[in-house]
Amino acid sequence: MSNAVIENLKNHRSIRSFLDKKVEDNIIEEIIDAGIRAATGGNLQSYSFVVINDKNKLNQLGVYNTPLVIIALADQFRTSKWFKVDKVVDNCWVNSLQGFYIAIWDALIALQNIGIAAESLGLGACYYGDITSINVKNVINNPEYTFPAGMICLGYPNNNGKLSDRLPKEAIIHYNTYKEPTEEEIIEWYKEKETLFLMKNSKENLESFKLKNIYNLGQAYAYNKFKKDELDKLGYGIRQNLKESKFDL
Repeated sequence: MSNAVIENLKNHRSIRSFLDKKVEDNIIEEIIDAGIRAATGGNLQSYSFVVINDKNKLNQLGVYNTPLVIIALADQFRTSKWFKVDKVVDNCWVNSLQGFYIAIWDALIALQNIGIAAESLGLGACYYGDITSINVKNVINNPEYTFPAGMICLGYPNNNGKLSDRLPKEAIIHYNTYKEPTEEEIIEWYKEKETLFLMKNSKENLESFKLKNIYNLGQAYAYNKFKKDELDKLGYGIRQNLKESKFDL
């Protein structure tokens, strides 16, 4: 059982190389319209989209050779402003922990809608997770009660990208209760990834990994993605953005 939407979802590829071609305004409007129709808590749409196509601003964000990005802000500022206009004076705690998470979910669900819509219209897309740690206020001047939940890079693809491998379904699906995997199951589930790691890297690369005590994919991921000093830097940026947001966390 399948249809065009499901096929589009199953064939998602992250595109990181784009043609030097502007994304038309009507295309931007169409994909944002799709984002706006995403599910939202209380129908409050606790998010804002910041569309950036100015090259200087893109470079400030650390994004190069990309014609367009859309930042999804978790946004309770607009709601707080609305409440002030409507003279709400009591029990108005828009910057609560609950409000923060609702806004984060709203923003990311809407951003995913935008990504799906963009790919269906022939654009390439790549999500940029580190936006949570970047000082976006210097670039987009977002106010208090906002936080950069996510960002997507968009443009006409310079290549088709690659369909990434995925874990088998039994590794990620739990029915009714969480089932802790055995060591044997972990080995089986990650077997394909480990094999691809050995196939994709040259003999020289594998030898250089060994000099760093890296003999398998798990060790490579730990070395490249989970270094404490690097994560501390990202964590510091996230904490600074949270501090600027003035959410009561």
